[in-house]
Amino acid sequence: MTHPTGLKLIDGRDLRITWNDGHITHVPLQHFRDKCPCAGCQGESDIFGAIKKPMQLQIAIPGKYDLKSLSPVGNYAVAAVWGDGHDSGIYTWEYLLDMEKRIERAQP
Repeated sequence: MTHPTGLKLIDGRDLRITWNDGHITHVPLQHFRDKCPCAGCQGESDIFGAIKKPMQLQIAIPGKYDLKSLSPVGNYAVAAVWGDGHDSGIYTWEYLLDMEKRIERAQP
């Protein structure tokens, strides 16, 4: 199973993830925060399976992109704490690998 061997904040703007196979991923913190996988950010399903997305306000929140800490969650994920107090996102290794693929597809 692929898993990170290192997570490092670069210049307060990017997260560098070093994987056990030697691969390195760079994720801009803004993308990392905007793609937070928690139900409050991405929505959650109701009892019928329909996804209810939260209302997204375009308000500049101080500290929103200021990564304060990353903590391991078992040996399958990492939890992030942000400068605006948000702390409910749990990023699995699979989600981080998928995030890298989405960043690559978005680049021209």
